[in-house]
Amino acid sequence: MEFQDIAQQRRSVKSFNPDRSITDDELHQLFTIVTLSPSSFNLQHWRFVVIRDAKIKAELRKASWNQEQVEKASAVVTVAGKLNAYDDAEKIFSDAPDNVREQMVKMTHGFYADKPQIQRDEAIRSGSLAAMSLMYAATDMGLASGPLIGFDPVQISQILSLPESLIPVVMIVLGEQVGDMRPRSQRLSLSEVVKLESFTGQGLQ
Repeated sequence: MEFQDIAQQRRSVKSFNPDRSITDDELHQLFTIVTLSPSSFNLQHWRFVVIRDAKIKAELRKASWNQEQVEKASAVVTVAGKLNAYDDAEKIFSDAPDNVREQMVKMTHGFYADKPQIQRDEAIRSGSLAAMSLMYAATDMGLASGPLIGFDPVQISQILSLPESLIPVVMIVLGEQVGDMRPRSQRLSLSEVVKLESFTGQGLQ
């Protein structure tokens, strides 16, 4: 499928066929693409927890403002961001020449260590990039998806046994849509959201 078609077809879906399952092979195909997403220093801050078990999905629904799609979707993917991903720099750059590896490890630690706000910002940025890749890749595979931020992050972390180094960024529901596709919601005009040269400049026509 051409990317333009994928972008046009993707919607945030809330109604799913509860009888449709997602296999490990489908997940492998999906995440092979998703993990090609960009991240700062290539640290790959994202971690994913895929939930298909009905009992756990029911728990997640309670922690997600009782949103039905959490329980009815074939799978719920919790995208988490690793706050201390800079600790992985040695592994990430293990194949680089010694001087490059030493430079990159020093640089990443200097950029993130003892800077909790930057760590959090980066975890959310990289997790969000991966989440968007996930939804586009799912569309290309014929799967419906929808992002959720309406959840209690503390409860989600407890249910999924996330360590303190991981924060929930977004949850993505996956499966087979039921019912008609809703019309796409109104989009702001390009001239309103795209400015040329400065924010006070002309809007893109």
